[in-house]
Amino acid sequence: MAVIKQETTSEKLRGERNGSDTFSKGSTEDTSDQSKPDTPAPKPYVSNDDLYRRSSQYKLWSYTSATLLQIRQDVYKEGVKLAKERLSETKQNLIRDSTPEVVELLKSHEFSVDSLLDPPNLTEENKFLTYYSKILLNTGDFFRMPTQVKATAASFFKKFYLINSALEYHPKSVLYTCLFLAAKSENYFMSIESFASKLPNTEPKDVLDLEFIVLKSLKFTLLVHHPFRPLYGLFLDTQAVLLYPSPMMYDVNVDTLGGLYDKAKKWLVDYAIISDVELLFTPPQIALAAMYDTDKRITDKYLKRKFSDTNEYDQLVHTIVKCIRKAKDVEIPSKDESKLIDKKLFFVLHPERLLKKKTKQVNNAAAPTDAIPQPTSSNENSTAVATPVTPAAPLSI
Repeated sequence: MAVIKQETTSEKLRGERNGSDTFSKGSTEDTSDQSKPDTPAPKPYVSNDDLYRRSSQYKLWSYTSATLLQIRQDVYKEGVKLAKERLSETKQNLIRDSTPEVVELLKSHEFSVDSLLDPPNLTEENKFLTYYSKILLNTGDFFRMPTQVKATAASFFKKFYLINSALEYHPKSVLYTCLFLAAKSENYFMSIESFASKLPNTEPKDVLDLEFIVLKSLKFTLLVHHPFRPLYGLFLDTQAVLLYPSPMMYDVNVDTLGGLYDKAKKWLVDYAIISDVELLFTPPQIALAAMYDTDKRITDKYLKRKFSDTNEYDQLVHTIVKCIRKAKDVEIPSKDESKLIDKKLFFVLHPERLLKKKTKQVNNAAAPTDAIPQPTSSNENSTAVATPVTPAAPLSI
């Protein structure tokens, strides 16, 4: 996959550049002592964003909105193609092993692949994955996993479905593997036996069988850069900027900023983990978005103090607002809607069940539901008798 440039803006989140570029005034003649060693050039300023852009997460998992949509469309098309191939193969196996009557039925138009297959569309698939992202977080809460582990698991889950379609791998199985893999990645030890024993209808093998597939889909990049650490750095920096040497806002103190930090952290859990912002913005930008949406007044004061350049400030605020909108633009389907999508997905993943269901429908439609009455005789003494029609034996697959 080609490396995609990210929708970012250069940020100076912590610290100021040391030193200044000054030039001596007066004579242009070089009067320096030639015997003195050359003064080393000042080291270039490297921001947090500069460091992030050198990471594998940025190089492999950062996109524009248009590119991200295109990737999902391509993955979905590939998923539909694989589903059709799976159904066609199952159908051919049945034709090879069935009676002539069943073969004739399977070759009819009603049993063509295009007529039979009714997969969830792309919008439904994305909704379904969002629903299971929420289940992933709830499962992490059940195991009392730290926020870092749950966020890493959600990141793994999201990235997995940028490579694979739900039409090929059901998210229920994948989320368990992502959680277990994230726990190991974040050094939160849990044995596979203990983990699987608390999951319904799940054996250790069910979790481990998908582990290599998930790793391969992640391109073996297990380090995830979350916005939680930048948020804590911003919490410290806002104290330095707004409170020292003297408070810049009469109603803001350490406790106020501490409350802002706690609410912003909750914002990250509620919005950032579920949404696509991780794939579109840098962790410091997401952290700033959490602060900005939590308390615009304090955060705006901090940004204006930190970024004296108006153009840089305007560009950063524009990016932050866009990040907030993207984080909140997530539609989580209801349980009933998810069940309907899951029903479609079930028959896509189990084509043999789809064929049996269709055969049953055809047999029920062909069988009479009531006796067919015979014409009444003109003879008043005769009795009309309804002769039932014996239905043909249903075809079974």
